[in-house]
Amino acid sequence: MLVAFELSGEHETLPKAEVLASLNALRIVYDAKMFLKGILVIDAQIRPETLAVLANRLGMTHRIYEVNGMSEPAEDAILAMVKNATVYKFMEKGSTFALRVPKNNSYPEKKALIAQVGALIKGKGYEVNLSNPSNIFVLLLTEQTCFFCLLLHSKDKKRYEARKPQFRPFFSPGVILPKVARALVNLSGIEENELFLDPFCGTGGLLIEAGMIGARVVGLDVQEQMVRGTAENLNFYGLTGALMVGDAAKTALKDNCIDAIATDMPYGRSSLIVRAGFTPSLERLFPIALAEIHRLLKPDGKAVIVSNFPYSHSPGHFFRVLETYVYRVHKSLNRYITVLEKA
Repeated sequence: MLVAFELSGEHETLPKAEVLASLNALRIVYDAKMFLKGILVIDAQIRPETLAVLANRLGMTHRIYEVNGMSEPAEDAILAMVKNATVYKFMEKGSTFALRVPKNNSYPEKKALIAQVGALIKGKGYEVNLSNPSNIFVLLLTEQTCFFCLLLHSKDKKRYEARKPQFRPFFSPGVILPKVARALVNLSGIEENELFLDPFCGTGGLLIEAGMIGARVVGLDVQEQMVRGTAENLNFYGLTGALMVGDAAKTALKDNCIDAIATDMPYGRSSLIVRAGFTPSLERLFPIALAEIHRLLKPDGKAVIVSNFPYSHSPGHFFRVLETYVYRVHKSLNRYITVLEKA
C-alpha cells in the first residue's frame, strides 16, 4: 500500500531521514515513491502492529496516512479522484466519517472543497460524524499533487512537550529538545534491545529517547553531577541504564561492543572536558573522541555526531559519512549533524 508521512516543518530534510532510518531499523521493506513539500510517500506492506511501533518511534512526523488516491490539485480532478476511490475497503456498513484538510494548507476554496468531497463520500452510504468518526479522511494538498488519504496515526504533540528539559528533575540549559533528540536516536538506526551509547550524556536527553524505544542505554560523562542527574532523569521516566563517570576519549568498554551511538559534542568554554590533569581544546577533543567512538562501535554501526562546526574527515578513523545536516537552533547558533558508519 501507499503510505504518506506528514512531516514537521522545522527542517527541510531531517524528518524524512528519520522516517527512512526508522523503516530500516524496523526492517520494513519499502520503496520511496515521492517527497514533496512536507510529504513523504512510500510503497510498503506494513502490518498494523508494526505501523503502530513506527508511529510511536518517530519524533518529527505529525501524521501517517494510507493513500487512497492521487490527482492534480484542481477541484475537478480532486472530485473525480474521490468519486472513483474505493472507500468501502475502509468502511464497514454503518461507519461514520469526517473529512479534513490540514490547517497549514492554503487552498483558496478549502471550505467549499470539503463540502463537495464530503457530499461524495456521504453519497456512498456513510454518515458524517465530526466529533467521533469511525474513519477520518484527509486531503493532503501540495502545489503538484492532492492525496486522498485515510488517517492511520496522529502523533500527540503534548508527549514531547511534557518531556521538555525544564520539566525533568535534573535540568541544565542548552540541551537538545526531546523531539530532535528522538530524531537523532532514530538516525543511529538503533533497534530494540540493542546497546546504545551517549559518551557525552549530559542530563540524559538522548538516553531517555533511546530507552523509550526499547534500546539498552549506556551513558558516560566526565562530570559526576551530570551522571547523577541523568540517573535521576531516567528513573523519572521509568527507565534504567548503565551510567559511568569517565573520559569519553578513553573508556573502559570493550572493542566493538556498541550497536549505535548518538551524542551532542561539548561546545563553549563551560563544556570543555578535563582530562589527565589538563583541559584540551575542542579541536583536540573531537578527533580523539571520534577515535574512541570508532573503537567501540560494532562493524557497520552508526554514530550520529552533533557539533557546533562541520565534520571534517580525520585520518585513521575509517568512518563513512552517510548524511550531513545543519540544524538552526537560533539566529546565532547552528548545530551540525553528521551520520557516520564504521567501515
